[in-house]
Amino acid sequence: MDETNPIGLFLVTSGSKGDRLLFRYPFDEEPNKDTDNRKNKKSPYALLNDNKDDLHILQEESAESDECSLHGFGDKLLSTLFAVKPELCGEKFELKIENVRFIGHPTHLPHLSNREKTTITMFNVVFALRADASYSIVDCYHDLTHRLSIAIRRDVVAASTIQVTHASAHDECLPEGSHTDSPFDLIIARSELAVQLKKTFEDLKSSGMVHTKINGWIEMSFCLPNKVHRLQDERLMVDPENIHACLKDLRPYHGLLLLTDAAELLSSLPEDSSPSLIRLISVTSPLKNLQQLAADADIILSHVFQLVSHLLYWGKATIIYPLCDNNVYMISPYAPTNIDSALAAKFAEQFPNTKLGLVLGLFSLPISLSELNDPMNSSYQQAQRVQMVMWMLRHRLLTQLHTYVYLIPPERTSSSNCEDIAQATITMESLELSSSYQSEDSLLSKDESEEEDDELSFREQDSVRLANLTPSERDAILRDAAFANSKDDLKYKEDLKNFVRFCPYFRGRHHLEEIMYCENIRRSHLLSLLDKFRSILVTCQFEDKAVVNLNRRL
Repeated sequence: MDETNPIGLFLVTSGSKGDRLLFRYPFDEEPNKDTDNRKNKKSPYALLNDNKDDLHILQEESAESDECSLHGFGDKLLSTLFAVKPELCGEKFELKIENVRFIGHPTHLPHLSNREKTTITMFNVVFALRADASYSIVDCYHDLTHRLSIAIRRDVVAASTIQVTHASAHDECLPEGSHTDSPFDLIIARSELAVQLKKTFEDLKSSGMVHTKINGWIEMSFCLPNKVHRLQDERLMVDPENIHACLKDLRPYHGLLLLTDAAELLSSLPEDSSPSLIRLISVTSPLKNLQQLAADADIILSHVFQLVSHLLYWGKATIIYPLCDNNVYMISPYAPTNIDSALAAKFAEQFPNTKLGLVLGLFSLPISLSELNDPMNSSYQQAQRVQMVMWMLRHRLLTQLHTYVYLIPPERTSSSNCEDIAQATITMESLELSSSYQSEDSLLSKDESEEEDDELSFREQDSVRLANLTPSERDAILRDAAFANSKDDLKYKEDLKNFVRFCPYFRGRHHLEEIMYCENIRRSHLLSLLDKFRSILVTCQFEDKAVVNLNRRL
C-alpha cells in the first residue's frame, strides 16, 4: 500500500452540546462477519476471539488491491479521542493506535457575541495514515490540517451548518425515520463543507494535489510532493527535504526543464497566480540558465530561485544543465529497457518511426551531444535529436555526467627533480613576496616590462593562501609547471598563477561547468590548463549534486 495515501478523514467538534464526530470519510459499514463479536463485547478495547486487535487497519485480501479501511473505530470513540482540551489547541495533534496514526491540528474558536450562530468552541480536522508513514509525509499532512483549520475558522458558519446538518441527518436515519441511508450520505448532500472535505480526501489519493474553496470563497491549495513525484515514477523517493537540499545546491548556471507543456501548465494555474511566475514559464527554455531566464523575464535572480522552488515542489519542473554540445549523457540505471514498456509506447507516439530502445542504445556509454551530431544530418534531424534528448530527460531516462577534478600529487618526489623544484620554489616565493616590498612610487615608476612580471605577485599571494596547499601538492605543482614551460618563463608564470588560483576547485566538489561560471573562463582555456598538469590531476564523471537530490530512488 502507498504510505502517502490517507486512510480516513474526520471532523470533530466540541462545545455546549458535547463532543461530536460531525463527518468522516470514507464511511462504509463495518464487515458483517465482525458484527456479532462487536455487539457481545462490553469494552471497545477487548480482544476478538481470533486474537486480533479491534482497532486496526483492515486491508483487502486481494494482493492487487491497494485499498485499506479503518476497522473498529466507532464515532463515539473517535469524538472522544479527537476532542482535546483547550490547552492543546493550536498545536500539532498526533495519536498512534496500533498500526494507525492520526494527524490533526485542533483549533479553538473565539467567544462570539451572538451565541445563536454556533455552539462550537473547538474543532479538529484529522487524517488517518499508516503508522509506518515517514516523518516527511506526516509533517505534510499536519500542514494540510493546519491550513484546513485556518480556512474553516475563518468561516465558522460553515462548521455550525454541518453541525445542524449532522443532527438532522442522524435523526432521519434512525430505524423509525424515513431514510435508511448512512447519515454521512445526507451530510454530503446538504453540506458544502462536507463536499470539500470529501474532494480533498479523494484528490490526495489520486494526484496528491488539492485545489479547493472552503464554503465557495476561501481558496486553498496544497501539494504532497511525496505523492506527486511518485506518480511520475513509482520508484522516486523525493520528499521536501530532498527539494530543500536541491535548492541549497542550486546555482545561476543551472537550467529549468518543464515536465509538462508550457501552455498546458499556464492554463492549469489558478486565477490569482503571480505574474512573475507566468512570465518565467513563458520564457523558460532548456537552452537557457537561470541567470538568462531572470533577464528575459525581467525578474531579479533571487525571486527566480523562489519561483523555481515552487515549480519543483509541485512536480512541474526539474533541474538540468542547459543543453549544449559539450553535455555528456548516459542511460540512467533506473531506465526501463524492455521494448514493450509504457514509455516506449509514449515515445513512439511522440516520435513516429523511431524506437526508444535504439535511441537509448546510443547512450550505453557516456557520450556528448556533439558526438551524436552527424554532419550529414539535416537541421530538422538535428532539432529532432534535441527534442528526443529533452523527452528522455523529462522522463528521467538519461543521466548527465559532469567532470570533477582531483589534485593528487605523488607521495614522494624523485631526487632528479629536486633542482627544478628548488628553482620553481624560489620563483613562487618571489611571486608571493615581491608585492610586500613595493612602494606606491615604485609601482608608478616601473616600466611596462617590469609591470608585466610583477603583476602576478598581487593575485598570486592571495591565490596561494586561499588554495591551502600541502607541501607535497605545492612541490608537485611547481615541478609540473617547470617541466611544461622550461623554455618559456613568462608562460610558466602565467600557468602557475592560473593553476594555483583554480586549486580550491580541484577537490572533487566542483565540476568544470561550475569552475567556468565562477572564474569566467572558457572551456578550451580550462581544458588546456588541466592538460598541462594532467600528471597530478585525476578526473571523474558523475552527476551534479542538485540533480541527484531530485532523482533519489527507493
